[in-house]
Amino acid sequence: MKTLRLAALIMAVLPTASFADTLIVANKYEGTVSFIDLDSGAEVARRATGPSPHELALSPDQTLAVVVSYLEDGYIGRELNVFDVASTELIRTIDIEPHLAPHGISWIGDSNSVIVTTEETRDVIRVDVELGTVEGVAVTDQIGSHLLALSPDASRAYVTSRGSDTVSVIDTAEMTTLETIEANKGPEAVFVSPDGKEVWVGNNQSENIIIFDAQSMDRIETIEMGFVPIRVRFNPAGDRVAIADLHGNRVLIYDAADRSEAAVVDLNEFDIERPPSLLFSPDGAHLYVGSELSEKVVEIETSDWTVTRLLEAGAGADGLEISSVKAKPNDVN
Repeated sequence: MKTLRLAALIMAVLPTASFADTLIVANKYEGTVSFIDLDSGAEVARRATGPSPHELALSPDQTLAVVVSYLEDGYIGRELNVFDVASTELIRTIDIEPHLAPHGISWIGDSNSVIVTTEETRDVIRVDVELGTVEGVAVTDQIGSHLLALSPDASRAYVTSRGSDTVSVIDTAEMTTLETIEANKGPEAVFVSPDGKEVWVGNNQSENIIIFDAQSMDRIETIEMGFVPIRVRFNPAGDRVAIADLHGNRVLIYDAADRSEAAVVDLNEFDIERPPSLLFSPDGAHLYVGSELSEKVVEIETSDWTVTRLLEAGAGADGLEISSVKAKPNDVN
């Protein structure tokens, strides 16, 4: 195991070339979404969303970003906000009532639809983004159905329910709940390996990760972490897994095959607090980490796991997506 020291502070602010054009960040504490040009590292636009925008999903052509309005004191979300990436403009709001508190969201393959957990109503919905209608509902009947991850072919969604300590498997075509199984205490993080064979589930209160067989949902292994593994994310190659330590302000990198710790990126050196989100670039060259309390997104070079840039975002930088579409706001020269 190797604890990596970060590069000199200046390395975090120098712009570096990147493979894609726009990083989109949901700023959950201020009700906005940031559009960041990855070539320059500059935030080119920040737009208002509905309250509590925790997560977002990109359309297959990467031209649209769908942002949830979740839940906060005095507010229960009931809408999805659709943004045009190129113009950064809000182009429509989709009313999903009677389904409430949308949170986890993914685009279903090359369809027109997203799948969304709706926590307060204990269900998962499929929404046609073009028509703006709810086209399917799968009832979990579990408390706190919070996050989901899709299988590589998008035929199944794996949904973690924090209050019931369970994982539910959803058929995304039929929108039926195939099974619900026990996890450990407080399951939240969930991700499917790129080969579709494993489902990794992080349990906040148990402070461990359970690895399930994606087909049988039998337990393969449990990794004791000793901290809250708030997010788990495979790199595109499938050989490394990033795990966010929410309170320790670290990202741990694990070997996906032998489950050993390969590296640790200490974010405390840059005063980065509470990393709630992880996103690998499509080519796997960078890992992006949101920061709830620091109003920044951390860019990490995956060749040596060093921090290369701190990108300015809004309060509560959480959900992340990368689009190859360049954001060119209409109100910016």
